[in-house]
Amino acid sequence: MLDRFNKVISYGIVVIAYIKLIKMKNSIGQRNIIQNYAVDTSFYRVKQNQSILTCRHSKLPSFNNPIPISTPTSPKEQPKMWKTNLCFQLDGSFSQTRKRPDEFSSNKKSASPQLRQLPRKSFQLQLDQQPKLFQAPKSQEKRSFRNSIYSRPNSRLIEDQYSLRLPTTDAEIGRSNFKFHYVLGKGGFGKVWRVEMIKSQKLFAMKEMSKAKVLAKNSANSVMNERNLLSQLKHPFIANIHYAFQDRENLYLVMDLLTGGDLRFHIGKMRRFSEQHTKFLIASMLLALEYLHRNGIIHRDIKPENIVLDKKGYPRLTDFGIARIVKPENSQETSGTPGYMAPEVMFRQNHSFGVDHFALGVMAYEFMMGKRPYLGKSRRDIRDAIIAKQVSLKKQDVPPNWSWEAADFINQLLQRKPQARLGYSGIEEIQTHPWFSGFPWKGLHEKQLPSPFKLMKQSDEDFIREISSDHDSQDELIKEKSLLLRQEITQNQFQNYTYFKEQQVTIKRF
Repeated sequence: MLDRFNKVISYGIVVIAYIKLIKMKNSIGQRNIIQNYAVDTSFYRVKQNQSILTCRHSKLPSFNNPIPISTPTSPKEQPKMWKTNLCFQLDGSFSQTRKRPDEFSSNKKSASPQLRQLPRKSFQLQLDQQPKLFQAPKSQEKRSFRNSIYSRPNSRLIEDQYSLRLPTTDAEIGRSNFKFHYVLGKGGFGKVWRVEMIKSQKLFAMKEMSKAKVLAKNSANSVMNERNLLSQLKHPFIANIHYAFQDRENLYLVMDLLTGGDLRFHIGKMRRFSEQHTKFLIASMLLALEYLHRNGIIHRDIKPENIVLDKKGYPRLTDFGIARIVKPENSQETSGTPGYMAPEVMFRQNHSFGVDHFALGVMAYEFMMGKRPYLGKSRRDIRDAIIAKQVSLKKQDVPPNWSWEAADFINQLLQRKPQARLGYSGIEEIQTHPWFSGFPWKGLHEKQLPSPFKLMKQSDEDFIREISSDHDSQDELIKEKSLLLRQEITQNQFQNYTYFKEQQVTIKRF
C-alpha cells in the first residue's frame, strides 16, 4: 500500500514538472534570435535561427522523450540558472560568463544594479555587416563593448541606434609600410622624414621621435597630447595627421607633407614681410584659430617656427604639443615660447583664447618691424620688458608701404590686459577690424585666393635647409632613459599612441 502511494506521488511530481517545462518552453521560446554566431562547447552554443534559452551547458530535452532537468525552485535561484550573460568581443564572437563580478557578489537582491534600472525589454547586438572591424589580433586583450542583459519573455521590441568608433591596432601599420626618402629637418625629439606610403604611393611627412629623448625632457604628456588632439582635428590651415604608430624605441607621426619651409626660414631670408604677405598670413592663421577655439582648444605656441607653407604657399599651423582644452583654472600651465607668450601666462594667471591673439600680434609686429616687441635674453628679461611699458606703434613708426590700419590692428592685439585686447569678445571682432575691410574670407578658406608667396622649385638639398633645426646635448640622460625603455611600466606611458583612420560601426538596441 505504501509503495503504491509512493508511486502515485512520484508520477504526480513528474506530471507537474512536465507541465512546467511546457509552460517554460512557451514563455521563453520567443526570445530574440542571434544569427550566424556560435560559442564553442565550453560555453553555450548559438546556431542560426536558434533561440537563446538558458546558459546551461546541456540542450533542452526533447519533449517526446523527457529526461530529468533541474528547474528553479526559488526566486533566488532563478537568476543563477536562467540569466544569460553575453559579451561582444573584438574578434566577433560571443562569450557567456557565469561568474558575476566581485563587486556584485554580495548583492542578494539582483545579479547587477544595471538590471534593476533597465526596462523589461529584450536586447540584441547587431553589426552593419562589418564583422572584419572586430577581428583584433590575438595578442590584444579582449574588451567588452556591451554586456547583453538578462533577456525576459513577452517583451516588445524597441530600436535604438547609435555609433561607436573603433581605432585600429599597432599591427595594422608600421614603419615597413613606408619608403623613406630623406630627412627634411631635425627637432628636439628626432627627425622629420619625407616618406612615401608603399601601397598608395602618397607622400607624407613623418616625425620620428625618440622615446628616450621624450622622456629625458619630461615630454611624454606633450607628445601624447599632440596625437590625441590632432586625431580629432581636420582643417585646411592645420598640418593634419594621417597615421600614428610606435615601436620600442620611437614614436612616429605621419602628417601632411609641407614643402614650402617654415616662416622662420622665410623671414630670415626676407628680413621683413610686406603688408600683403602679412595680411595673408595673419588671415590664414585666424581661420585656423577660429576652428581651434570653436572646438575649445588653445594652441599656446603660435610662432613663425610652427607655421609651415605648403607647396602652393598656403600656411599651416603645426606643433600641438602644449595645446590644451580651455578650462577655468589653468594658472599653473605656463608652457610656451617667452618672446610670444602673453602676459597672463608669463605671470601665472588664468588664461583663455586671448593668448593666441597676443602671439598673433607679436608675429604681425615682427613681420612689420623685423623684430619682436618685447626683447630679452631670458624669460625674466622679457617679463621685465612687459612690466616696464605697453608697446604701441605710432604713425612715425609705420614703415613705408604700410597702412595705419595695420599698425592699429597690431596695437590692439598687443594689449597687456586680456579684457582690452582685440578678440576678447570673440575672434569675429578681429576679422571685422578695418584692416580686413573687404577681405575675401570665403575665397581664402576655399584656397581660391592666390598666395603671395611664390615658391621656386628647388633641389632636395636646398629644401632640407628650409626646416629650422633644434638640437639638444643631453646624451647621458638620454642613454639612461634608453635603458628604461626595456621596462613595461615605461612603455605604458605611450599606451594607445597608435592612430589610423577610425572606422564606424553601429550597435542596435532592441
